[in-house]
Amino acid sequence: MVERVTQIEKFLCKGKSVFVLGPRSVGKSYYLKSVFGRLANSMVLDLLSRETYERYLREPQRFYEEVRQRLVDPSSSPLYVLVDEIQLLPSLLFEVHRLIEDYKGRCVFALTGSSARKLKGSQADLLAGRALGFRFFPLTSDEADFDSNLDRILQFGTMPEIFLEGDTDIVVETLRSYASNYLQQEIKQESIVRNLSGFSRFLELSAFSNGEPVNYSNIARAASVSPDTVKEYYQILEDTLLGTMLPAWDRSVRKQLTKAPKFYFFDTGVINALRGELRTETKKASYRYGRLFETMVVNEVLHRLMNLRLDFNAFHYRTNHGQEIDLILQANMAATPIAIDIKSSSCPNISDVRPMLGFAEAFSNAKLLVLCTTPRAYNLEGIDFLPWQAGLHLVAEAIGQ
Repeated sequence: MVERVTQIEKFLCKGKSVFVLGPRSVGKSYYLKSVFGRLANSMVLDLLSRETYERYLREPQRFYEEVRQRLVDPSSSPLYVLVDEIQLLPSLLFEVHRLIEDYKGRCVFALTGSSARKLKGSQADLLAGRALGFRFFPLTSDEADFDSNLDRILQFGTMPEIFLEGDTDIVVETLRSYASNYLQQEIKQESIVRNLSGFSRFLELSAFSNGEPVNYSNIARAASVSPDTVKEYYQILEDTLLGTMLPAWDRSVRKQLTKAPKFYFFDTGVINALRGELRTETKKASYRYGRLFETMVVNEVLHRLMNLRLDFNAFHYRTNHGQEIDLILQANMAATPIAIDIKSSSCPNISDVRPMLGFAEAFSNAKLLVLCTTPRAYNLEGIDFLPWQAGLHLVAEAIGQ
């Protein structure tokens, strides 16, 4: 058992319906079913159940009638309704909308989904203004002991089933199955990908280029597809919540759109599964170790800010000479930028973060942070070097001000 850190239950108990989106196997269904188990008046519908799915597929209005029957007594406590994997039957959203409007304050919904693509593509009623949107993630450093399990997390990630499993052989086979069965089969079916071999090559190539500026042309040549197809494939990964595309940051918005973005998968274990490196040792001080650590921390920063429901914009920074800063965060265009570099070493020095000094010259008010594995904080030439988990708190405080 792991206690999840999220504000979802708080808003549900305040009578707000919620839309919870996240990749498969991150624990959103388990979490919400446990929340609903504590509510006095609730009903749970799992659309992964063939019987449930087929019943409402034939008669979506039947859903409305069944819920309405639970609301006949106006003096009863609010009814909480969980619909799991709503993207499988987007037509139910119209009935959800009707129920929210017809029984204001008496009917509260939690809707989960593992694909924003199906919902957008179906022209479904997305309940704008009637349900709060939440993202759900693998276990975060607020929920699990990352310090004691860092190397294992970099190798196998933090999806709950994986993190809590003590048998390495089971972990490896589960991640392999996730990569082959879920990523390569369900995404292909959902996206109507005709070139299945090209998409499979793209998945592996995108995993190897994780955290690097995306070169659509190079990936297209290697995958034997067009650059436009590669862009569409990346959009599929974003829409199915399997990663985040970070645009390049620049003072000019126009320039942001012309520089290569970076793509980060949501979980390091999935990256290693797609690369075929689940049995490859993660050696400290290696390039691979540093990239996996960077991915983990980037996701932790983004997840922390999303869980706190803070408004922010995230970018990466890259000069014309190839010097990089991993993350630039701003609450808005007028706010002080926060430049974050990520190092897996325990004692990085100024020579390791030289681009930060150049950024400080161009943007003198910027806050400069290096998140690393140092046991204690120190400052060099105006740059704060921080234990990475302590740095997460500082970033959240700065964005929230």
